[in-house]
Amino acid sequence: MTSHRLQNLINSIYTNYPNVCDPWEIVAIVEALGYTDKTIESDFGCPNALVLGQFIYAQRDQFPFVEIATQTEKIQPTLKDELNIFFTQFFHSFIYTVPFVILLILNYLPVDKQSDFLPPELNSLFGFVTMASLITSGGFVQMISRRGLFYIGLKARVQANRICTSILSMGIFTTILLGSFGVLFSFYQGIAADRYTIVAGIYYLILSTIWMLFAIIGLQNRFAAPIILIGVTCCFFVFRFFFKLSALESQIAMISIAFVSLTVLFVYNQIEYRSMKPKFGQTVQLPRLSVLIYLLIPYFFYGIVYFGFIFADRLVANIAVAGHFRSIAGNNLEYQNSMDLALLNLLLIVPFVEYCSYKMVVFWYDRAKNMTLIQVDSLSWQLQKKYWSLLSHVLLYFGLLMSIVIILLSILQRSQIDNALTIFACLGYLLFAIGLFNTVILLSLDRLYDILGILATATVIDFIIGYLLSSLFGVYLAAIGLVIGAIFFAITSSKKILNAIERPEYCYFYSGY
Repeated sequence: MTSHRLQNLINSIYTNYPNVCDPWEIVAIVEALGYTDKTIESDFGCPNALVLGQFIYAQRDQFPFVEIATQTEKIQPTLKDELNIFFTQFFHSFIYTVPFVILLILNYLPVDKQSDFLPPELNSLFGFVTMASLITSGGFVQMISRRGLFYIGLKARVQANRICTSILSMGIFTTILLGSFGVLFSFYQGIAADRYTIVAGIYYLILSTIWMLFAIIGLQNRFAAPIILIGVTCCFFVFRFFFKLSALESQIAMISIAFVSLTVLFVYNQIEYRSMKPKFGQTVQLPRLSVLIYLLIPYFFYGIVYFGFIFADRLVANIAVAGHFRSIAGNNLEYQNSMDLALLNLLLIVPFVEYCSYKMVVFWYDRAKNMTLIQVDSLSWQLQKKYWSLLSHVLLYFGLLMSIVIILLSILQRSQIDNALTIFACLGYLLFAIGLFNTVILLSLDRLYDILGILATATVIDFIIGYLLSSLFGVYLAAIGLVIGAIFFAITSSKKILNAIERPEYCYFYSGY
């Protein structure tokens, strides 16, 4: 072996790559330099690249700057950094919960006088339209968020605006088609009076557009969407208590204000982005439409089944009340109010779940980044410990929310609420939250198709079991479908996570890291 040539190779590797993590990385570097097993044996006297990589890795103690470089990457975040991460992750989702929370509270407060401009028959129809708008627009919202964040991460905001605008156009076109079909179907089947059907169709189009505009505005300006949400919620309070309008009329006025505000802000941003010229190095070629659809179609279906699972029990409950599929806009006030209180727990826990999932992903990444081949087994144990610790935090947080709901039920004591149904539905939403905790982690590991299959199956279980039980034995049993589907979602997704944690090195290789 020529020691002088070998020492030059060692010096070159540790000078240019001071943070090598294991012998396998050195083997890759050696092979990238053009060495083969034959030249390695002739030049250095080693039988193959692996033996040479292990030898070079053992010499890292000769280079103290390697240890310094590794240690500088392990600086622990300060309390200020941790709080900033918590509030960023928590309020990113919690701000969208604020309007629902306030609307729910205001609906339970007494109002001396209400307007009778709109008939109460529209309540159930608008409730169904709201669920339909969230389900159908949920896929486009996922597409906008995923692709928009991708280009923003590249610091190509002009390209992000172009791609999000294209997806918005596709979403509005699809919404118009579905809304027109729904209106014609209602005319043919006589689901509601013609004038109510037309109003509901317009309401569906506006709501679907609002959800997609919120996704775009949230990417362009992180403060604009929360300000608009809080503003329109205050408008609801004004219409409800100062103008003495009904909850339905106040809601229509609030939605109209939100739509106008978002449209004006969106048009203003379009004018601003069109006047901008990309700087050098920021021009990114956009993919063809067919490629874009291929890349984003899994996220589209994920957004649909996500909201489909949440509202599946309500849809089958409405069908059970009406007695047939045509009248899916039927309504059971007691069931609706009871499930609203349970859904409130889910909306309040989702931001905390996202924060815990973020902490798990960051913990995994930080450990894997500086992990050597010898420490892989300890990494698996550390990940399991962290996973169960964060999951216990989710359970404790939900237990706190449940206690608040129970106290709220004891204070309200309204005839339109079934306490047992609310608590039972909370169990289903807790299991669904556990599944969401697993989902965010699996998405970071590029396991979207696994999650999509699990969540779609859970939604089918929710719908079928809920429909059969509510139709045969009573509307309240639709919640059993929710709980059974959530059990399947939580258990199956947890198995996927634990299997990934057992082999973290294979999991990262499979994910393309």
